[in-house]
Amino acid sequence: MSWLRHTPRSVRWTVPLALLGLAVTVPFSAPDGTGMQWDELVLGAVAASAAHGAFRLSREMDPGAARPWRFLGAAALLFMVAQWLAGLFPGPEFDGFGIDDVVLFAAATSPVATCGLLARRVSRTRWSALVVDGLVITVALLVVTEVLRTPLVNPVSAPEDLRSLVLAYGGYAAVMLGAAGALCTVSTAALRRSASVLMGAVAWQSAAACAEAMAIAAPSWLWTAASDVSAALALQTVVVAASYAPRQLVERTARAAAPVVSRAGLVVVLFAMLSLPVAIAHSLWAGQPLSVGAEIGCAAVFGLMALRLVLRIREDGRVTEDLVRSEDDLRELIETSSEGIAVMDDEFRLLFTSPAARSLLGIADPDQDVDLLDLVAPEDRALARAATLNLPVGDGPPVHFHVLPGDGDTPRELEVLSSERPGSTRRVLHLRDVTVRRRRERELERMAYTDHLTGLPNRVMLFQEMAAASTGTRCLLVLDLDGFKAVNDVAGHESGDQLLVDVARRLNTVVRGDDLVARLGGDEFAVLVTGSVADAEEVAQRVVDALCLPHSTGDWTFAVGASVGVAPLGAAGGQVAFREADAALRLAKQSGKGCVRVADDDTKATVVDLAAAITDGNLSLRLDAACEPDGRIGLLHAVPVWQHPVHGTVRGQDLWGGAERNGLSDRLQRWLLEEACAAVAALPDERIDLAVSLPAGHVSADGLATEVAAALARSGLAPSRLSLSITEETLLTSSVTLVSELAAARATGVRICLDNYGMGYSLFALMARLPLDLVRVDISALAGRDGTDRALQVLGAIVTSTSSFGLAAIAGGIRTPELRDAAVSAGVQLLHGRALPHDLTVDEVGDLLGDVVPA
Repeated sequence: MSWLRHTPRSVRWTVPLALLGLAVTVPFSAPDGTGMQWDELVLGAVAASAAHGAFRLSREMDPGAARPWRFLGAAALLFMVAQWLAGLFPGPEFDGFGIDDVVLFAAATSPVATCGLLARRVSRTRWSALVVDGLVITVALLVVTEVLRTPLVNPVSAPEDLRSLVLAYGGYAAVMLGAAGALCTVSTAALRRSASVLMGAVAWQSAAACAEAMAIAAPSWLWTAASDVSAALALQTVVVAASYAPRQLVERTARAAAPVVSRAGLVVVLFAMLSLPVAIAHSLWAGQPLSVGAEIGCAAVFGLMALRLVLRIREDGRVTEDLVRSEDDLRELIETSSEGIAVMDDEFRLLFTSPAARSLLGIADPDQDVDLLDLVAPEDRALARAATLNLPVGDGPPVHFHVLPGDGDTPRELEVLSSERPGSTRRVLHLRDVTVRRRRERELERMAYTDHLTGLPNRVMLFQEMAAASTGTRCLLVLDLDGFKAVNDVAGHESGDQLLVDVARRLNTVVRGDDLVARLGGDEFAVLVTGSVADAEEVAQRVVDALCLPHSTGDWTFAVGASVGVAPLGAAGGQVAFREADAALRLAKQSGKGCVRVADDDTKATVVDLAAAITDGNLSLRLDAACEPDGRIGLLHAVPVWQHPVHGTVRGQDLWGGAERNGLSDRLQRWLLEEACAAVAALPDERIDLAVSLPAGHVSADGLATEVAAALARSGLAPSRLSLSITEETLLTSSVTLVSELAAARATGVRICLDNYGMGYSLFALMARLPLDLVRVDISALAGRDGTDRALQVLGAIVTSTSSFGLAAIAGGIRTPELRDAAVSAGVQLLHGRALPHDLTVDEVGDLLGDVVPA
């Protein structure tokens, strides 16, 4: 039973205990009020529990939402005080009207005030109508009790001095039911359940008042028990009502504050109105004439109902005026809106079109019966139909289709959003002309993937095509023009541009239809060939033959050739294929230019037994020291090195590229983390930190944080001593999970270092994606051979900007003692380069530390 599960726990144990306590105390309570009123003490405890429950629930609500229930909690406290005063001080002190009655009256009328607070949340509450409705219910109930000759209005059997009290109890019950019934009949959707339960609490309270009146008119412990039980249930029902109340004040919009009928309030209204004719009919059938009071009451009910009818007519008139005014405002808004609005049925017939919509759709006659699909371009009709029939209203992106204006103008492209009321077969279409915007978007997209000079695809488009799935074998050609610099030097850059355009034209004539020609920049081009390596060699040779023919630019004729490198596009991806083709291109340049070279094992510097080398431990670790200004080693940068019997020392990009081509990047990355952490953890100086680079294009992002944590745990190295070094290219060429993995590692204490800072994008853009701790600046990359002074100025600016973010700066490329001193003056915290210890084995680092006297 869901209502029982929703009932607060305090209510579920308070009600049984209250019933048990009343069953024990009612028989022993003095009926004349002269002895101890044990049942009053029990009711006071029940009220205390209700107050605690109401206040506890109100603490979980917003201040606005909690106000009615805190009011009821305070009323429960007042009821507790009144009951304990009456129970603890029986006799003449509180016999008759006294302070306990004042407190009890304030507590007893609070539910009506709470109903009023809830009614205020309903939009456009008609208080005059609510007052009349409450009077109708109250008078009707009083007339019913008068017609039926109940002791509540005719207490002839009660003691003469207590008859007024009996009438007061009976009138109180009628007023409470009337007021609560009128106020709680209409509420909001969010408050409907709590208002209905609160109406039940008022009903219990009215029942307690009636039973108390009967206990006075016809003294019996049964009436006393009924009164006490009803009062206890009323108090706990208030807590249940508070538990159903929303925790936030949701009636902030017109929709949320819209009126909703409450069934409990409707039952009270119907009971009061139907019981009156039933009671009159019963009295007439029994031969009992109506008393003067009953006749006056009936007249009052009929008068109030007539007044309510007048108020209803006036309210309906105001509502009609508001609807007409709103309709006029809406029509004017639609008529003047620049956005087209149309209403369509489920058969695509346009039932209404605004002037802007008619202009967009090319409709001349507003009364013309038009089918939307007839206006849509034939190639877009299937899309428009599918978007309407298959997608729920409001789901998915806006629909775009072209329409054919009747005046023969260029077709317009429209963006359409739709909305539909539940249960309706009509859709409201919001039309917008996006012809210019979409044309600009397509032009920007074309420019983003096209070289502006030659019209060929650019580097971005090339790598996107290489990343696309393909079922066949593909190869990459990278070519560079031989002697192109002389063209710019002799004839000028304009002639050079004309020659590049001619090269692009010739390339398109020698390749096949499914091959892709792209310009990489400058005089470098690339061709993505569909076919085997032999097919790619054939295409490359045709390229060399075509480009070695003379080129005419204006008054000049140049003999410009081309060198081509070829590499297969394998599972390792486009970045690896490009690197291999570029290496083959360099080999072609070294071989005399104007020739083709294919990437082979010598070119790639790859060895098939790399996996065995990692497994058998044939790799070695080399460490580059980054020193503090005082000369102490503060950080060691770990680099994997492989001594190959044929190729010699393989390191850096050659080693990582070989691992990538053989699918061993993840194993090499794991080996480097484990070996480097273990080596630095074994050093005697615990102040030395470790940096491990994650090279661009070779990072295994999935599970990186777990690998780092495992390496640290196995070696015992503190996470704060490890720095993971990345470049901007690493972030751009790795999977999207790299950022989250680095953030997870940093959360454990590992630091993140941005390498080659100053050569790419803004620090602010990077820090928005990933928090950083260090930046490394390569001085040799900031300036040329004679630009050291300028590079140091840039270095100083970088140190100033990074220090404001709390980042430590490392200066790389330190080649001379003078450059070291200048970098220290710029404010860097660490320095490394050829002028400092580098390419050290683990044993050499240990010997170096042994020669240093600890500070």
